[in-house]
Amino acid sequence: DASGASAFVWLLIALPLAGWLLTSVEGDPVSFFGFGVPALPVPGGEASEDLIEETHEVLGNVLLVLAGIHVLAGLKHHYIDRDDVLRRMMPGSG
Repeated sequence: DASGASAFVWLLIALPLAGWLLTSVEGDPVSFFGFGVPALPVPGGEASEDLIEETHEVLGNVLLVLAGIHVLAGLKHHYIDRDDVLRRMMPGSG
């Protein structure tokens, strides 16, 4: 459904951004596929770091839960509903 798809898209954008923020506030170098990326300007301090770290962790956990629900929904379609939704997602199903 469209709301589930948009949740995945937002999480796939927000999670790396939160990681980039966390790395920036910790003062560590940022590397993206081997390329150096400038640190984001974020206010330092323990409170900022804790908030960003917690946000990054929660976003990651939400993404894992949504991915698990997505897999279970696909299996439900295949084994309970016995429709061809899962088969249509397979490569070469054209």
